[in-house]
Amino acid sequence: MLALAFVIQTVSTPPPPRPVVTIPRLEASVTVDGRLDEPAWQQAERLAGFHQYRPVDGRPAEERTEVLIWYSPTAIHFGVLAYDRRPDAIRATVADRDNLGADDRVTIYLDTFDDRRRAFFFGVNPLGSQEDGVRSEGQLSAGELFAGSLDRNPDYYFESKGRITDAGYEVEIRIPFKSLRFSSASRQRWGLNIVRSVQRTGYEDTWTDVRRANASFLGQAGAIEGLYDLQRGLVTEVQPFVTTSVNGRRDEGTGRFERGDLDGSPGVNVRLSLATASLDATLNPDFSQVESDAGLVTLNERFALFFPEKRPFFLEGIELFSTPNQLVYTRQVADPIAGAKVTGKFGKIGVAHLTAVDEAPGGDALFNITRLRRDLGDNSIAGVTFTDRSQGGEYNRVLSGDAHIVFGGLYFVEGQLGASWTRDGAGTRSDPVWKAEFDRTGRSWGFNYRLVGLGPDFVTRAGFVPRTNVVNGSAFNRLSFYGGRGALVENFTTFFGPTRVWAYGDFGSSSAIEGAERASFNATLRGGWQVSSDVERRFVSFDPAAYADYTVAAPGGPTPFIPADELSDQFGIELSAATPTFQQGDASVSLAYGTVAIFDEAAKGTETRVRGSVDLRPTGTLRVGVRATMSRITRARDGSEFARTVIPRLQAEYQPTRALFFRVIAEYRSQRRAALRETGTGAPILVAGAPAGATETNGLRMDWLASFEPSPGTVVFLGYGSSLAADRTFGISSLQRTSDGFFMKLAYQFRR
Repeated sequence: MLALAFVIQTVSTPPPPRPVVTIPRLEASVTVDGRLDEPAWQQAERLAGFHQYRPVDGRPAEERTEVLIWYSPTAIHFGVLAYDRRPDAIRATVADRDNLGADDRVTIYLDTFDDRRRAFFFGVNPLGSQEDGVRSEGQLSAGELFAGSLDRNPDYYFESKGRITDAGYEVEIRIPFKSLRFSSASRQRWGLNIVRSVQRTGYEDTWTDVRRANASFLGQAGAIEGLYDLQRGLVTEVQPFVTTSVNGRRDEGTGRFERGDLDGSPGVNVRLSLATASLDATLNPDFSQVESDAGLVTLNERFALFFPEKRPFFLEGIELFSTPNQLVYTRQVADPIAGAKVTGKFGKIGVAHLTAVDEAPGGDALFNITRLRRDLGDNSIAGVTFTDRSQGGEYNRVLSGDAHIVFGGLYFVEGQLGASWTRDGAGTRSDPVWKAEFDRTGRSWGFNYRLVGLGPDFVTRAGFVPRTNVVNGSAFNRLSFYGGRGALVENFTTFFGPTRVWAYGDFGSSSAIEGAERASFNATLRGGWQVSSDVERRFVSFDPAAYADYTVAAPGGPTPFIPADELSDQFGIELSAATPTFQQGDASVSLAYGTVAIFDEAAKGTETRVRGSVDLRPTGTLRVGVRATMSRITRARDGSEFARTVIPRLQAEYQPTRALFFRVIAEYRSQRRAALRETGTGAPILVAGAPAGATETNGLRMDWLASFEPSPGTVVFLGYGSSLAADRTFGISSLQRTSDGFFMKLAYQFRR
């Protein structure tokens, strides 16, 4: 019989005291070959006694894990013994860097300043393939939209090798001190935690007994001490590179495809790094991405969409630029000519400054971005941010202060107060930005209550703020239930609560202009299956100012367009399911249906949206991923189609070795929107006096890449990208190339 019992805890059991271990210093060197048979490993400190963290915390781990640790004068060494009762079911591929999401893996978190706010992480799968980056706690990340995030974009040099055995797998890891930052103290204490992910069961285990009833993951790490006389010195990295490209485009007048001249461009990146700080500079940088951003549904979207930073120069120390309300978004520096950056930590003070010259229409723009923050208590932070973008006689400046205060283990409050000052063609103006947030992270009960205000003239041209002149409010609550050992449902969590948006000047005196009540239900089933559902009721008021240039065609001449006041009966539901990570693949699907506002017509509609993915791993060196999104919006008044988007995406990767990588991405986008019509009469809508006719695009984007990257910073990229368009939906036979480009990048990193 299936066990369905749940465990409900209203009183959180405090975690055990923080474990502190002294690791040995050995004047030894070893070959990183995945075999822990050299004499140094017999003298290493042994860490054991792992606990389950997800989906249910506080239990002994199902699989045994032991980690050996020691250090030499130049590096810290880890040996992982990951035992498994089903070694035949271990998931492991020859994976590209930071692409271990479907593999069994062990991740080492090194909080080298022992501040419980930021940690380097180094992950390895059973074959030694790598992932790395930075985990930041208690704040928004400059590379992501959510708090407490893992940023995998930074790359650090370290060595690893693994092998699967009859008892599980073993991995050997060497992390040079030159790849880390740490304090200048003569004797060091570092925070440490180790996480093991077992894909067969969907479980995550941690070395320390990490509990979910806590506002900080890093705050529950253990510690290692006995570190002294670490030989790091000044690290100098010089990366000269050259890029060449040749682009082609079809001339719309003649219909001929014309190709430009070969464009070659040299450049250089330089880094001088001490243990506590780093100075980075770049000249004529190549910031081209070798991976296209995944396509998103943009029809019926009112605001800009967010894409994370991936460009190498901006990634060093990116977590130190983190600030509430995303006031630092380095992708605003779109086409930099040169840049310099200093990042570091001095005692309790974190320092980050970026200066960049950006080539822009109307003349070069100068960016100066500074972020200072100070550690408070065990887990709290206070900071100040200043950004300035100047171009000619115009400027945009933002000054903001913020604090993130953790108390009682489970709670934090976060506040922010700032303002922008802007001078451009529209004149000089200023307005505030502010935030107030209260959060409880309990095991069974939690909540997050938040208010964010952005004045009508608040502008940040160095950040990402898609909407201003609003106050956003939300009050979400969480209830979690935990199944007993062997239960079908291992974890069941529900989130529920309202969101509201007020016009900034009307906050506190008038009703919200839009909002929703939402409840979501998420279950983790035995074996790693995931099922979830979301139910939502929405309402929105249409701003007449947004339709000021709208009129309606009529026999006697255009008549005024009068938008509806409010749509208050929008109901929606979404159902999702995801399979476990099987040996050779996994899949997910979601279906959403509900009423929506058609903003282009200020009318009511109905949307059906389907998303699905299938990831296949037929061999250890081949990966194939298929993604598909379909959205269709119909008008409520007559059921006619307003818009439809279909985006299938295929990504195939072949990786014969860890250094050699081949990839092809094909993404087709078919998107159409009907001519705009007035809700009551169905008459055509005129925008600025012209009919807003139907639109349609059908196109295919192909990206090919061959990459050889023996170590971070030393790379050979060969790529080709092509855009094709068709005159009808899925008119594959009529696809015609509209533009393309070849590129090559050669870079070599000197490091000493």
